[in-house]
Amino acid sequence: MNSEYLKSYLANYFDLTALKVEELNGYDNKNFRIQTEQGVQFIVKTYTDTNLITLLEEESRILSELQLTIDLPVPRKSRNEQWVERIDDTHFKGLIRVLTYVAGSFLADTSPSLQTANSIGQQTAFLHQKLSTIQSGIISQRHWNWHLNASKLLKSKMHFIVDLEVRRAVHYFIQCFEQYVLTQKEDLPSGLIHNDLNEYNLLADTQGLTGIIDFGDIAYGPRIYDLAIAMVYIAYDKEDYLSWSAALLKGYFDKAPLSQLELELLYYVMAMRLCASLCNSAEAKVTQPENEYAGVSEDRATKMLLSWLEKGPIKAFEHYTNATSSASSSSLSANEKLEERHKFLSKSLSVSYEQPLYLKRAALQYMYDHKGTTFLDAYNNIPHVGHNHPKVVEAAQKQLLKLNTNTRYLYDELAAYAQDLLSYFPPRLNKVFFVNSGSEASDLAIRIARFCSDKKGIAVVEHGYHGHTQTGIEISDYKFNHPKGIGQADHIVKLPLLAEQDRPHFSNRWPEIQKQLEQSTDLAAFISESILGCAGQVPLLDGYLPKIYEQIRKGGGYCIADEVQTGFGRVGTHFWAFQQQNVIPDMVVIGKPMGNGHPMGAVVCTEELADTFSEGVEFFSSFGGNPVSCVIGKAVLEVIAEEDLQQQALYNGNYYLKCLDELKQIHRSIHEIRGSGLFVGVDLRDASGKEDTKAAHFTKNFLRNKGVLISTDGPLNNVLKSKPPMCFTKENIDRVISTLDLALREYQK
Repeated sequence: MNSEYLKSYLANYFDLTALKVEELNGYDNKNFRIQTEQGVQFIVKTYTDTNLITLLEEESRILSELQLTIDLPVPRKSRNEQWVERIDDTHFKGLIRVLTYVAGSFLADTSPSLQTANSIGQQTAFLHQKLSTIQSGIISQRHWNWHLNASKLLKSKMHFIVDLEVRRAVHYFIQCFEQYVLTQKEDLPSGLIHNDLNEYNLLADTQGLTGIIDFGDIAYGPRIYDLAIAMVYIAYDKEDYLSWSAALLKGYFDKAPLSQLELELLYYVMAMRLCASLCNSAEAKVTQPENEYAGVSEDRATKMLLSWLEKGPIKAFEHYTNATSSASSSSLSANEKLEERHKFLSKSLSVSYEQPLYLKRAALQYMYDHKGTTFLDAYNNIPHVGHNHPKVVEAAQKQLLKLNTNTRYLYDELAAYAQDLLSYFPPRLNKVFFVNSGSEASDLAIRIARFCSDKKGIAVVEHGYHGHTQTGIEISDYKFNHPKGIGQADHIVKLPLLAEQDRPHFSNRWPEIQKQLEQSTDLAAFISESILGCAGQVPLLDGYLPKIYEQIRKGGGYCIADEVQTGFGRVGTHFWAFQQQNVIPDMVVIGKPMGNGHPMGAVVCTEELADTFSEGVEFFSSFGGNPVSCVIGKAVLEVIAEEDLQQQALYNGNYYLKCLDELKQIHRSIHEIRGSGLFVGVDLRDASGKEDTKAAHFTKNFLRNKGVLISTDGPLNNVLKSKPPMCFTKENIDRVISTLDLALREYQK
């Protein structure tokens, strides 16, 4: 709007003579600061959307009734006794309103103290007390894009966020907000709220809050929405988010105590405000590229959201209850929980680490224990795309409400998932049997091989592991050759584990292996991983599998690839590890990452095998391939594709191996680095070259106590193994490396 026209409107409608006109930054509408000939300043707001008039009039009425000890904008009525004037001429069509100018410095432009934070909390409590006396049917019916309840609208904007890590975190927190906050919002004290207590709407000095401006987002909602927004903006440019936000919370709590439920939910409400900021700014950057104001807080919001994810809800709740001297929910200690477990479960079900983990929650690459400690999960390959990935959770929730039944019935989800899954395999592998675990899948694959070949023997690789069933143990050298194991059965043929270091001797060793296979005339199948996990993340010698496969097939047996640990893009270079060996098996066993923590498994095989097997005793699994499992499995595949996780595994895996190799140059205890993608092993040995089980045990527990989870494996448990969720980042890897460095230095003292 031309300043001269604005001056004329002010004179004609509001009896104001504007000597100076200054246009201000604004998100949606144009705002101006004017100065009259008397030296008095006002804020003039203009709107092109005339449908806002009722809402603006109501906002003005509410402001006129508010009285606090700090400054607030006071609306000025027009010559016609109207809060808002409608203009309709050739120069401007829209609305104009005038408010008193509130002097002071934006919180964003000050260096606030903890006292300032406390003051903001107090004044927010006073604001809520005043607003609670004002009723407004118009505001209570308002649907506003920036209202935190507008979660569905925000999800529709997530695709504007370019950074996949940020988008994933936003999706996760929106889902948590819907689950934890929206389902309980009726239990939260509510009323009129400012709804936008950000750093440009709060005026402050080092002593405290001096004013609140811009009530344009005023809404009806839980009071903790306002509180959480203010807590975000006092903290999000600080290093210690929790202390700064807690100082503001304490100020509020001292004047208006909160329930335990409100304290628990603050973490998620704060995250939701950050999500709203990121979604709306990402959209604005695309749809309003000329709007410089749109992305003003994007970097800080991003940094805080990712840090917020790492801190976790339990730590935040404990911090806030301590700050307000509130009672927090009691919890058993880890040792007490272990004792409780042993009352009902066999001690044969062991736990990891000298100090067992008592976990309460997890999110993507993080896990949170009962005390609020955050653990970076560099260990679990089961939550393949991340703990509680929002897309996977949503798929499960929706299907659970729709249908879950056994596989005797027909339903859409089974064939849909089977088709998607099989599209990732060579065309020859075009039939699938669904079960509920990798162990079941191994068992079924052996059953199929034995029936179709009319043979019993199974060839395996030393140190291999293929499941916990009776058959699984029989074919797993890792189990049957254990000091407490059942020993090698007569029908099991064990082949040597040949890795890359065996290449110089391969030509000499192969004739002996070939002879061993030729003499074993009753072999139904050969089963092996391409990278043996329990052996210590050992990749098979390139070219070894093709020769074994050829010999097995000559003898009338079948070749089974175990992809339970290595499948679904984990190795980076390929979707399945067997593809690295340039072979096509007759059957593939999959599990673990297939359901991202939901129990799933499958055998993928050729049509010939499936048809032949159908002539025998019926195969049936009540819940293998049930509707819920199918939609979960489909969601996992979609996430891998949408988030380009295989490529990320390759990129980040190469970075991981590079960093470990650099660490190897420093620490002589690192004998060898092995693996591919995000499937990594670190072989620790002593000065004599002997496997150093003690060093691995120490390192694993040292890292656990520093908040990083890895495990150990190998025949002598001297290999550190890391198979993190595929959403693992370069920054996560840096933390693993730095902590591992500390551990090895400490061990060598």
